[in-house]
Amino acid sequence: MLMQAVIWMNLALIFYTWAVFSGRRQGLHRKHLIIFGIGLLCDYLGTHQMNLFAVAYGKAPQWHNITGVASLAGMAFHFMLALAASLAHKTESVNRVFHRVSLTIYTCWLIAFTSGAISGMMRMRH
Repeated sequence: MLMQAVIWMNLALIFYTWAVFSGRRQGLHRKHLIIFGIGLLCDYLGTHQMNLFAVAYGKAPQWHNITGVASLAGMAFHFMLALAASLAHKTESVNRVFHRVSLTIYTCWLIAFTSGAISGMMRMRH
């Protein structure tokens, strides 16, 4: 269960990072939306597996729960913003705003990802 969660979360890291930085470099395109969506799905699956693990073996620290939920919601918002821009065929006008909030949300997501890894390693030591 834990190994599955770690794999899903690392896949989320790979796909989300790829979508954010490739989208910044090339502009927002459909392929970035697909990669972004895969990252969001991996994040959800990893979070779900981590939750199952926490229920079975003890809760994660409260600060990680807060950052984790906030970052998953931020990532979902980020994806919806990209999807809306793409469907409205206004990606060029939205690109400036999208990429401004993109790094902020990505940084928050990385904080939650890192805090989860640190929290998990600290718990494994005990």
